Amino acid sequence: MPRETTLAHRSALRRTPRGPFPGWWLVVLALVAWPLVACRAPTPTPLRPTRGYLLISIDTLRADHLGTYGYERPTSPFLDSLAARGVLFENAYVQLPGTLPSHMSIFTGLYPAEHGVMPPAGVLSGEVATLPEVFKRHGFRTAGHSEGGYVHGGYGFARGFDEWSHEAKEIESDAERTFARGLDFLRRLGADERFFLFLHTYSVHDPYFRLDELSSYPREKYAGLYWQGPIPETFPPTGPELSAFNRGERELSAAGLELFKARYDAAITYVDDVLRDFFAELEALGLSDEVTVVLTSDHGEEFLEHGRLTHIQIHPECLRVPLIVLHPEIPGARRVAGVVESIDIAPTLYQIAGIEPPEMSGESLVPWLLGRSPAESSEAFAVADRAQSTLVRADAQGLHQLIISQPTNEGMEGCWMGRELSFDVLSGSLELEAFSYHEPRELRVTIDGRSAGTHHLLPTEVTRISAELDGVSRITLEADGCVSPASLGLSEDRRCLAVHLRGRPCIDFQLFDLEADPMAQQNRSREAEPQVRSLLQHLRRYERLEPVSTTSVKELDPELEERLRALGYLR
Repeated sequence: MPRETTLAHRSALRRTPRGPFPGWWLVVLALVAWPLVACRAPTPTPLRPTRGYLLISIDTLRADHLGTYGYERPTSPFLDSLAARGVLFENAYVQLPGTLPSHMSIFTGLYPAEHGVMPPAGVLSGEVATLPEVFKRHGFRTAGHSEGGYVHGGYGFARGFDEWSHEAKEIESDAERTFARGLDFLRRLGADERFFLFLHTYSVHDPYFRLDELSSYPREKYAGLYWQGPIPETFPPTGPELSAFNRGERELSAAGLELFKARYDAAITYVDDVLRDFFAELEALGLSDEVTVVLTSDHGEEFLEHGRLTHIQIHPECLRVPLIVLHPEIPGARRVAGVVESIDIAPTLYQIAGIEPPEMSGESLVPWLLGRSPAESSEAFAVADRAQSTLVRADAQGLHQLIISQPTNEGMEGCWMGRELSFDVLSGSLELEAFSYHEPRELRVTIDGRSAGTHHLLPTEVTRISAELDGVSRITLEADGCVSPASLGLSEDRRCLAVHLRGRPCIDFQLFDLEADPMAQQNRSREAEPQVRSLLQHLRRYERLEPVSTTSVKELDPELEERLRALGYLR
């Protein structure tokens, strides 16, 4: 696709159906993409440009733990009132559940595979423009205050800011200090001086509320807010300990899990109080009617909804985040059900400000803000790593999520299957090599529900399995049994293995109806194969994502490395 692709064509990628690309598609999507759109003048909007633009990121805040998104605990009374004054997006999704690439997508309007800034040391190319750089070029005073870690200025976040801070301290509850710095910047502005302000806090991030860090707020208020009674014996919810649990090195009781959730919710209430006081000062400064506000998060947090802690998977608890937009001319209490992405934030701010946007993949949300749906369908694309990608799509069929997973480090070299494996083949033929584990096996092959024969497999001989296919085909392999290496005393591997396959990636599909099943607990991929194939064709459009420029690598200084280790990002 030529680089001079129009913005309208790029919009069609996400908002309207298009046919698939030819050939075998790659599940590894993290380093592939569509070419970007050419710069163009901003689309005029009835919304008047405001004097200031305020972007607030509350790290690790999942949408469904806020009252305005339906949570049963009263965690966020002020945020709920804030949402009632503006536009709330019910289905806003980040592009990767990680602080560094997700924030960089917000700053650039690019998918992670396009900006290429990945942990632990990727640095944004100087050829890619960021929000503060663009606003500064257009005469705005700019300030950004983050709490370090993966929002350290060295990754490219500090570029374009007249003032910037990123204290890399061990304490997590820094919201008071961070928002106080934002107010100090606002107080020092000249009369009618235009501004862009970015504020970021880790206060909701693990370890989910440390009372010894509070200064201006009563500790007792939060200590027993959502947890009464004795504290169960469990490991501390620090980043390293939570990661150790995900590796199977820790155990967590039901009471321990509920404690973690209660502390997480208490942290949300603490930040809610800080925001309440911040916005009261904003009003006292006479800026409430002169500022456009965007409040969001970089990712959510999981509490064993899908067997893990922290934020490493791509289910709704990790990808769906709050997105609230306030503008003096937008009527309050509007909710938007369409699917939008974090990369849409930058073009939205540019259009409201009347600024010519740089090249990006995001689309302005101004039509949504004005109460108009840009199209009959909308979608969001995200990845977790090279092994997982997902598409969330809203259309006439409802709201659905398709997740595609491929075992890490197996890919084309093959994978082990248990008693059964289903996957799609999108080219015109099936070519597999297979041998059994430990003992002979019978392997039955089914193609699109029709029997394609049974093969007798041996552990020591490779059997070739081939078939000519008519377009996209669903392959199901069923073995007559399996056995684990642990049960044989050969290793600690408890997987029940039947057959090793080579020749095609071992792909797992999960399909969720997010309207009926908002927490994605019921995989419907087997009973809804036509919908899997349809969503798969939509997802395939993102297969050619590629970096728009070459990133560089930064050396982690000891202080930053210690901070990242404390947050659980480094071992």
